[in-house]
Amino acid sequence: DSAFLVCESSWRGSAQQGAATTVYCATAPELEGLGGMYFNNCCRCAPSPEAQSVAVAAALWELSEGLLRQRAGRRGP
Repeated sequence: DSAFLVCESSWRGSAQQGAATTVYCATAPELEGLGGMYFNNCCRCAPSPEAQSVAVAAALWELSEGLLRQRAGRRGP
């Protein structure tokens, strides 16, 4: 537990730091009308291979559906 807190403090920033990229993308005039890009720390970056994987996306979708069905108390089709 305490090891997690030590590790977490090294990557956890302030609320302002956490919001900076979102605010930048929402307000930067040079990005107006553009979409479909990934930003990290206010810089355009290539998404990770996992983020671009159709197989990972499908697995995440299935997991999400299963968790929602479970939460709603229903079984799948």
